[in-house]
Parts: sequence; C-alpha cells; structure tokens
Amino acid sequence: MFLTLEDTNNSKLIGLEKVYPTLKEEWGIYSSQIEWRDFSDYQERTIQHSHQGHEIDAHAFTTAPIVQEGQKCRWSIAPLFYDNQQYTRNTNVLPKLRKTMLWLGETKYVGMVKLAPDSRLGWHYDPDPNPNTQRIRCQLPFNETISTLSVQSEFRPYAEGKLMIFTSSAPHCVQNMGQNDRISLVFDIFRRGKGIL
Repeated sequence: MFLTLEDTNNSKLIGLEKVYPTLKEEWGIYSSQIEWRDFSDYQERTIQHSHQGHEIDAHAFTTAPIVQEGQKCRWSIAPLFYDNQQYTRNTNVLPKLRKTMLWLGETKYVGMVKLAPDSRLGWHYDPDPNPNTQRIRCQLPFNETISTLSVQSEFRPYAEGKLMIFTSSAPHCVQNMGQNDRISLVFDIFRRGKGIL
C-alpha cells in the first residue's frame, strides 16, 4: 500500500522534495559519468518466473554487467549505497546526493534506477528482511515520462520531484509507457513491524 511521510518515522524526508532542484541540477551535469549495471537478466530470472523480488546484494552490484555507452537494456541500476557502504564510483560523482542521503540517515540501500521506454517490472513483491522488520520503499523520479506505479489495487502516475512511498512487500508493478527512460532515486527504509517473508 502507499504510505505517507508520517508512516516512515523519518521527519527529515519532508526536506527531500525541497532539495530536489539542487539534486536535479547536479544530475543534469554529471549523470553521463555514472556507472550503470544491467539487471535485465536478474528480472528475467526472478520477477517474471516467481513474482518475487530477491535482495540485490553487494555481490550482485559488483558482478552485474556494466552498461556500455549506447547499449540498450530494460532495467539498470546505478548503485550509490549498500548496507551503509558507499559505492564510491558513483557517490564521488554526485557529492550533493551523497550528502543528502547521509543527512537523511537512509543508506541501507540506495540507487538510481532506470527503466527503458515501453518496459515494465511485472507484478511482484519484495520480502521483508525478517519477521520483525518491514521494508518501506521510497522513489523520487528525476525526469518526466509517462509511467505508473501500481501497489495492490491502487495506481499512481510518477511526477518528477515528487516522493512516492509504499510497502514493497505488497504486490506492485512499475510500467514506463513513455518515450524516455524513467529514472528515479530509489531507497529503502526499515522499521519494526510484522515482516512478510
């Protein structure tokens, strides 16, 4: 289900949309220097067949194929943080975004995620880490494109610079119907509660 800022227990999140213009400006200048990793095959092996997402761990980040210039792929991720450790290849290129995530205190899992035009991540759920912890997923779109996020029976269009928050253990689906890549900052927040495994 979709959540509000109050559901996250992080009062600093209200500032993310306010600093978005600064983050977007930095992205516009330096995004061409970012390293993207191709997770299209990961999608085929997991989501399409089991309808269950699987944790993208540090090993996956470092072994997924690097997207070459001009290469087309359906789903790619530019890692920024994993398990509170910086992926310095990218965080050094985006120091303002790095500083913002450190200020928010949300560095367990952070990345820029790209979904190609006319592509989708089919219906799936992402299990919570354990029976006593819930995962909250936050997405901040960095561009305008015709794309939607559906969570259970509700769907919402993406809007550039507007934070979307939902429980990723609920069935959800992302679709990009536009002519441009859908690019979003994605990060996870964890809170105590009944986890869905």
